[in-house]
Amino acid sequence: YLEKLEIPGAVVGIVQDGEVVYAKGFGVADPATGRALTPATPMMIGSVSKSLTTLLMGTLVDDGLMTWDTPAVELFPDFRVLDPELSETITMRNLVCACTGVPRRDLELAFNFRDMTAEDTVASLADFEFFTDFGEAFQYSNQMVGAAGYIAGQTAAGQPGDMMTDYAAALQERVLDPIGMTDTTIDFDAIRARGDYAIPHGMLVTSELAPIGLEVEEFLLPIAPAGGLWSTLDDMLKYMIVQLNDGATPDGAQVVSTENLLETRQPQIAINADTSYGLGWMVGDYKQQPLVSHGGNSLGFSTEFTFLPEADLGVVVITNGQGTNMYNGAIVAKLLELVFEQPDEITQNMEFYLQRLAEQRTENETKLLDQVDMAAVTPFVGVYVNDALGEIAITLEDDEVFFDTGDFRTALLPYLDDDGNLYRYVFASPPLAGLTVQLLEEGGAPVIVVGEGAVSYRFAPVE
Repeated sequence: YLEKLEIPGAVVGIVQDGEVVYAKGFGVADPATGRALTPATPMMIGSVSKSLTTLLMGTLVDDGLMTWDTPAVELFPDFRVLDPELSETITMRNLVCACTGVPRRDLELAFNFRDMTAEDTVASLADFEFFTDFGEAFQYSNQMVGAAGYIAGQTAAGQPGDMMTDYAAALQERVLDPIGMTDTTIDFDAIRARGDYAIPHGMLVTSELAPIGLEVEEFLLPIAPAGGLWSTLDDMLKYMIVQLNDGATPDGAQVVSTENLLETRQPQIAINADTSYGLGWMVGDYKQQPLVSHGGNSLGFSTEFTFLPEADLGVVVITNGQGTNMYNGAIVAKLLELVFEQPDEITQNMEFYLQRLAEQRTENETKLLDQVDMAAVTPFVGVYVNDALGEIAITLEDDEVFFDTGDFRTALLPYLDDDGNLYRYVFASPPLAGLTVQLLEEGGAPVIVVGEGAVSYRFAPVE
């Protein structure tokens, strides 16, 4: 399936009964050179970073520096959200439970990440609106978890300094060093200096994977505690052993108390009928066995980290391709089928997925145009602004129209509806391939709308 899905490479590791029983790389870290992908190759782990941040928070609870239910403002007096009352009552648990009613606002990161600091991420919460009461709906916010990590880092430092530095130091001292995760970092410069990292591959609008530069992955830096960590399969398996050992390393050193480790797995909000969200974990079951997991998606890597505590079994899958969740999940599902002697369902599921993917590509070939009507787009050339996303520019070059955020630039391609009429444009390339853009005229003035439905942003011309 790695070849059928045209994924450059994958690493797979299994922990059973406290030991690594399998760790292997498949495919390549760099298709240009043929360099092999190995368990020691650095890759991004995306949102699996969240559980390392909540583990860090657990060590602070152990040391009496905070409780899970300490209001964030007590630890960081400048903490604010849009509602003044909630600003005083939101707790550290609330920031990482995905249960507070704040929807995703990742576009605000993507359009501004080069200028954003850790401090900016925390400050950005000041205009966050809560759409439901706490505990009513699963809503996933990277900025909320990022803020929790940064506040935890400053709490650990005692004498707060730069938030990113404090978070990195606290994570290193309290989590990475005790576990022995020597190749896990948020430092992109260190990764570049090593040079042996896997080349990330982002998804094109055609659903094909293509190499992207590390500068695109830096989109995750402002929310590093929520999704910005680099690691290796070898380090992730060390982390898996600590999770399965209830917070202890193989030599018996307790990284975090069992009580506070298990608190991160307590359900906080239902995701669906079968799965709930804890504190940086998704919790459910498999054949009456408790199952704990989290996926991780950056713009060029995909991770699945899954374990069954009672069976003392865990599996990690990482690829250097964006959006390979179905592949990663299939490996986990196949392992569980084998271990628990279940009938083979995953083969049929994967064949159906491949069929749907082929149909999607055929549809794209029919509806996605590679030529732009220059007369139609010329009136929209110019600079536009949105309060949340900042300034963008629509430009023309060599019979193509480009959307430029200042942080990244992509061609816009026309996309037809079922009747063959133009109804939108889409980003052609990473980091946001497929994102919808509408070029509209309202009251005689051009307007740009990015996104759809509840997650849409209107840009007006800069005067």
